[in-house]
Amino acid sequence: MARRRPVDVLRAVAGHPRLMPFTALLLRARIVRGAPVFCARELGHRAGARTYALRATGMHVVIRHGTGDVVTLGEVFHEQDYAIPSRVSAALGVPERILDLGANIGLFGIFAAERWPRAQIQAYEPDPANAAVHRQVIAANAMQEQWRLVQAAAGAADGEARFVSGQVALSSLDAGGDIAVPVCDVLHAIADADLVKMDIEGGEWPILTDPRFAASPPSVIVLEYHPQGCHGPDPHASIAELLAGAGLQTIEIWRRDDGYGMLWAWRA
Repeated sequence: MARRRPVDVLRAVAGHPRLMPFTALLLRARIVRGAPVFCARELGHRAGARTYALRATGMHVVIRHGTGDVVTLGEVFHEQDYAIPSRVSAALGVPERILDLGANIGLFGIFAAERWPRAQIQAYEPDPANAAVHRQVIAANAMQEQWRLVQAAAGAADGEARFVSGQVALSSLDAGGDIAVPVCDVLHAIADADLVKMDIEGGEWPILTDPRFAASPPSVIVLEYHPQGCHGPDPHASIAELLAGAGLQTIEIWRRDDGYGMLWAWRA
């Protein structure tokens, strides 16, 4: 019988179900400088927002330990959910105008700023707690001149809506929400953007079904879509139909059987 290589043994140990949470924490901690402190704060349940420099570039992120912020950090900078396929990159070029809908605490903004440091970023985030952290991120990176945060929900019409707050990345518009938030019509901004990131927990459907989206789609969009609010029984089929109707080609990032998915789309 062939002997297992040490690296294979280590991978097997790290992948053990009981150790997976610690393995995941270590991988996420390696994204930032000061990984031991990051781990200690997370394992010690030390609540509060902490500022870290990214190991790769030195740009700053602000993380609330004991929340889903740590998971989102891993999704963006370790799992590379926003890694750009070559066909999308060719269509995108060097974007000048980036629109971040459902901007949370600014991690996608940092991802974008690292790659396109001269781009103008406009972000929309209605959750008050998320928006407060997002502003800290903008200030920590001295990007006030090119990165603007609008504390409002993205929608297809100006107005006001109920909102479930305090759910970190899962805060969302909901008729039974605990607070009221302003809603901004973002269709014009979408048409003007070179790159749109949209992750608004079901709020995407009124925007994508608005005739203005099909008439003037963005150059490139990276979209996480959700079953809630979908106008049809199959969110995967509905999103494909809407994007094709807008003349967009697509590449899936991931999809789940429960109707959630994430994809890139760009003008054909």
